[in-house]
Parts: sequence; C-alpha cells; structure tokens
Amino acid sequence: MKYTCKYSKRIVVLFVLLSAVPTAMGQSAEYVKRVVCELSDGGMYGRSCAHNGDSLAAEYIAGQLREMGVKPLAEGYMQRYLTDLYSVDGECSLSINGRQLKPYDEFRIVPSRTLSSKVLDESAWQTEKDGVTFVAVKQLSMQVPIAPSEAYSTHWYVQVLESVVKGKPRKIKQNITVTRHRDYWMQNVVGYIEGETDSVVMFTAHYDHLGMMGEKVCFHGAHDNSSGVASVLGIAKHYSTMGKRPKYTMAFMLFSGEEAGLLGSKYAVEHPLVDFKKTKLVVNLDLLCGGAEGIMIVNGKGEETQPYVKRMQEFNEKEKLLPEIKLRDNAANSDHWWFSQYCPAIFIYTLGGRYGDYHSPYDTCDKCGIEDSYEKVMRVVLSSILN
Repeated sequence: MKYTCKYSKRIVVLFVLLSAVPTAMGQSAEYVKRVVCELSDGGMYGRSCAHNGDSLAAEYIAGQLREMGVKPLAEGYMQRYLTDLYSVDGECSLSINGRQLKPYDEFRIVPSRTLSSKVLDESAWQTEKDGVTFVAVKQLSMQVPIAPSEAYSTHWYVQVLESVVKGKPRKIKQNITVTRHRDYWMQNVVGYIEGETDSVVMFTAHYDHLGMMGEKVCFHGAHDNSSGVASVLGIAKHYSTMGKRPKYTMAFMLFSGEEAGLLGSKYAVEHPLVDFKKTKLVVNLDLLCGGAEGIMIVNGKGEETQPYVKRMQEFNEKEKLLPEIKLRDNAANSDHWWFSQYCPAIFIYTLGGRYGDYHSPYDTCDKCGIEDSYEKVMRVVLSSILN
C-alpha cells in the first residue's frame, strides 16, 4: 500500500519566536554532548545484539523521553519487531606464523558474497589494489552487519593488513565465534509532543551501531550515530520545555537495525504510527559530530522538499551560521529513504569538523565535536524548515 502525499500547503510554521531559538539550543548543547558520550560508552557494547547492547540503548533513550514528559507513540515507547541478527562474540583471535594479530588494527572480520567457503588454502589469499590482503576463513554460513554494504552475505572473510603478511603464510590459526540470534526482538523508540493540530513534523535518527568484535573491541559509534540520536533528543527537550504546545505535533523516532539494512525504519513505514498524509516533513539526522564546513542535505533537490530547503538556505544566508549547505539527490543511505516514498523526507549530515574514524573502534565521544556546531545546525534546521 502506498500513500499519496499532497504537497500544497505544506509550509510549516514554527511556534517559537526566532529570537528564543539560539538561547534554547545553546542550553541544549551540553546535554547533547553528554548523551553522545553516554550512548557511545563501552557499557552499551556498540548498541547491537552483542550483550543486548541495542536494548540497553533503547531503554536509555526511552528513559530520556519519559523524563522530558514526551508521550509514547507505542507501549513503553517501544515499537517492537522480530528479525535475525548475527554477532561476533566471545573469542576473536587470529595468528599468522605464531604472531598474534591485533583485532581491528591488523585484522578485521567482514562478510563476503564472493569468497568461497573452502577451508583455508593458498588460493584463498589475494592482494587487492588498496594494499590490503584478504584471507578466507573456513565456512561460517552466517551474516552480520559488520560492513553494511555486505550485511546480507552468507560467508565471512578476514581482512589482514598486507604489511603483516610476508609471502605466503606458513601457519594460520583462528578462533572466531559467530552467534546467530534467531527471532531477535528489536525495537524502535518512539514518542511525540502533541501540537495544536494533528499535522506532524517528524525527527528521526538510528541508535544502533556495529556492536563488538570479540570481547575487547567495541565499535562505539559516537559520530555514527549517537550524535544524531542526541540531536533528536535535544530537539525533544527544546519543545518539551516550551511551556505550551507547538503549532504542529512533533514526533520522534529512534530506529534500530539501520546498520543491518534500514530494518527499523522499514518496519516503521510498514506499520505506521503516524498518518503520512498528515506528515509535513521527516528530518533524519545522522553523522552530526562535525559541521565546520556546513551540512549536506540528501533528497534536498526533490520537488517535494524544495520549499523547506530553500528556506534553510535563505535563513542561513541571512544569519551566516554555516559555511555551506550542500544538496544531494535522494539515496537509500539512511532511514529517511523509506519515508521519502510516502511523504517529504530529508537526511542531514555534517561536513568537516571533529569526529572519529567512521565504522571503527575509534569513533569515540572524545573525538566528537558536536558542541562546536550543534547550536548553529539546529538553528538552521528549526528556524528555517519550520518557519
């Protein structure tokens, strides 16, 4: 079933005076940075199914919404669904010629569609153009969102730094445990602040990340995407402390399963909790630790989103907050994608600035510079899109 959206009369009016926005956003910056740090802490286990890290993160987010007085869109703020997931748990070791390699820094475990499931032999080794050597491990007929583009592969391989491999390896020992979680309960965290009308503006972000590589290596995911979740919570905090209803209902959806293939947002669209015909705009926030060079708006060139984007550009040109606002065509690269099939939806990420290495254990809170740009980015988003 596909909803038909009508885009006339879709300009949203912000209930708050523009002069109040900078102060409110400035007050939220400290809160937002704290949320980034708490969500990317090692105690969240990379916010995937390893040690139920995704559930720990979901409970944390629901607790924040509850504390703000944001109303739940589903029971206990949780929109639950079942899926199969995989994780690299327990022992995760690899040695070559007696030398124990460092997880992630010297070897990485990723799924592969192309490598065979044969037991290791010389033909399994191949050197790629990027200077990295690959070795196929013995059959592990499973799949795991270690590398999103290969999330639905059936086999695994180990990626080893070429500098570690000198000639053909004489002796390879690996101990890698992959756990399949069948019918695993996942959850989107959903809430709303009731407006004067039932028309909806929705703010979204995914809270899941890549989990663990064994017991020692954690993918913290500060930039990807504790920063987006923290920003959505910052917006919720802003509206929940206004003391009166906003003009339009504000919905907040924090998705699971993005790294495994946009699973949570797909489920949210297939089982809608809001009426897409009444949805003015979906703003998806992902990768927001930076911002020194401005922002990128995915689906910013679409006919349905142009009125909002134009207002953002005009406001930014007047206030000179961000160096640049770049636009891209629509793409299935984040959770806005499913919503864009039914109503106007954009995906915003920051350019330049301070953030850790993408999809690595070094994407940590201390490297996230969200406090440098949050106020400016949110002023553009809230004062322009909603004005």
